[in-house]
Amino acid sequence: MDRRSFLQAAMVSALPSAAFGQSAPAGMSPEQKHAAETLEASAMSLEASRAAATKAVDANVRRFAQFEAAEQEVVASVVKAATGMSETAPPPLSAEAKAMVEILKAMPSGPEFDKAYVKGQIEGHQRLLQIQEVYLTNGKNPTHRSIAMLIRGHIKEHLAQLELMHKLPA
Repeated sequence: MDRRSFLQAAMVSALPSAAFGQSAPAGMSPEQKHAAETLEASAMSLEASRAAATKAVDANVRRFAQFEAAEQEVVASVVKAATGMSETAPPPLSAEAKAMVEILKAMPSGPEFDKAYVKGQIEGHQRLLQIQEVYLTNGKNPTHRSIAMLIRGHIKEHLAQLELMHKLPA
């Protein structure tokens, strides 16, 4: 791996935690906070997965990225509908998340790209899981709780798949 690719991979792996560090403004209901945080984390996963759907070289990583992008579009639609948000409103993406996605997009296709994408997805899914767990602890709205329970189940499945991909040799 050349130095530029190494630096890009290092930057990508360092950014997901920071990119998901944004929290919803104070004074929001638990449902609004859950929706805002889920949509932000979901938007980052969507954009990274769109890039990986065409750039990943490992067939399993590429397939995961394709399914993930499609799923995140549905998650955004369902969460927006449940909160009364405009379906056409673009998903929120923090400056840090935008930077991470741009770095990922700038990386050349190859095993290092795949590793960076999978690592970012593991961290992103851990954050999404945390968001769902917090809401399920505090939230009372039956519709939002049902959404969070469904999302949580898919996240756990995805984390198991991502962990297997993370362990594969390059």
